[in-house]
Amino acid sequence: MNKPENSNISSNAVSPNLLVSLSLGPGQLALNLAQWLKTRQNNPSLFNRNIAHLIIMGLVILILLAGRLPMSWQKKSQALNTISQPQPANHNPAPQEQTPATQMAAPIPLPAALPPANNDILRRAAVPHTIIPDRSREEISTYVVESGDTIFGIAAKLGLQPETLLWANTDLESNPDWLWVGQELTVLPVDGVYHQVGGGDTLGSIAASYKVDSAAIINSPLNELDPETPVIEAGQWLVVPGGTKPFVPRTVTAYSNPVSADATAGTGAFGWPASGTITQGYWTGHQALDIAAWVGAPVTAADSGQVIYASWDDTGYGKTIVIDHGNGFQTLYAHLNAYYVAPGTNVAKGEQIGEMGNTGNSTGPHLHLEIRQGTVQRNPIGFLP
Repeated sequence: MNKPENSNISSNAVSPNLLVSLSLGPGQLALNLAQWLKTRQNNPSLFNRNIAHLIIMGLVILILLAGRLPMSWQKKSQALNTISQPQPANHNPAPQEQTPATQMAAPIPLPAALPPANNDILRRAAVPHTIIPDRSREEISTYVVESGDTIFGIAAKLGLQPETLLWANTDLESNPDWLWVGQELTVLPVDGVYHQVGGGDTLGSIAASYKVDSAAIINSPLNELDPETPVIEAGQWLVVPGGTKPFVPRTVTAYSNPVSADATAGTGAFGWPASGTITQGYWTGHQALDIAAWVGAPVTAADSGQVIYASWDDTGYGKTIVIDHGNGFQTLYAHLNAYYVAPGTNVAKGEQIGEMGNTGNSTGPHLHLEIRQGTVQRNPIGFLP
């Protein structure tokens, strides 16, 4: 009798017993697989097809078994460490009961970004750099005046008080505007006074004049005096560390021309005589205000009054104008490039009287402004809006 047409399908199908054996363990699986193959040895074509099916099933089984036996990276690391570390001869670890928690240890979470597998990581190259600390000067030196320099600016650059520069340079002490490009200034390494010994000077009298103790002069290595028997001579220069000089107001008698009866009286309220940048303010050694711009910039009268001086000044001001305001105040405008007024001219507040310049002892184009009340030079900042 011929077999039904679907017999090949049933004979080619995988035995239900074989599928059930997947859950019974490796031993039962092998036994059922051997019986199943034995029944198909007589049919070569069917046998070959079944072998192909078995290979595919084997791969699937391996994947399933691998999925059922996970091992965390932590356990692998511990296993490797255990193998690499020598164990004692009598080491017999006690068996530990396996619990579900220990069997299924949670894997270590991976970082969001993994580092490169190789060592080719770009790093900033080390740049050798030597930091040289600021060192205080230990000897008397000189400074060459540059364009745009002022006493206040030079002192700040050297870390000194501006008075120290004046007291070490007698020409500047009497007139701080006596400053020109290329001039060499004596610079002390410390704040104080540079004193030239006179015929009747003693260490005690010098110390008293500058309000310091004699020990400050004797112990200064700049003076090279013998601490046991200090001797000074006339003409010798001494550094007086911490010494100060009393300020002597500078008076100018060249601008005392009489004011005519019809002179324009000042308003009592001063205005800015020029536009620009303030390069030097008011201090004890510079009782004025410096406003810098360009050569030819307009200079106007700070208040109404009468011009009493408009000429060249030999003390360092260069071309200068002085206005008397008829109320006890005078204003002085120095280092001008040109003046548009003459002595005796009445001017109104804000009227142009000249041009900003760089004449006299000046290191750059600017206006030197002074406000005088009687014989006292006042701070212009306190009178300007």
